[in-house]
Amino acid sequence: MKVFELDPTTGRPWPHKWQRILAAFLSGRAWHTFDAMRELHTTCLHTDISLLEARGLRFTRSRVTVAGYNGARTPVTLYSLAPESYPDAHALLGLAPPSCRSVDYLRASRG
Repeated sequence: MKVFELDPTTGRPWPHKWQRILAAFLSGRAWHTFDAMRELHTTCLHTDISLLEARGLRFTRSRVTVAGYNGARTPVTLYSLAPESYPDAHALLGLAPPSCRSVDYLRASRG
């Protein structure tokens, strides 16, 4: 199981699909349709993004080209969670945002 598939407070899978998708975006990674199908098990990433935006989150979009069927170049949209939405995303998932002190400690310890 990937880290974003589990609720860190319970150690169990997220009860709702939108929570799993949002947790994946909180990892800092950007996602496009093919990666989302393979790793997040969703065939409607654009709809998932729309539903998360309805909850008040913002996403950035960029067009990229990836290898599709038989290596054909396929244009897709790459989505990422906008930096200003990270605190709201943490709150929606019931997670405490990372504290400045823990980030400073990790930087100082090179961890």
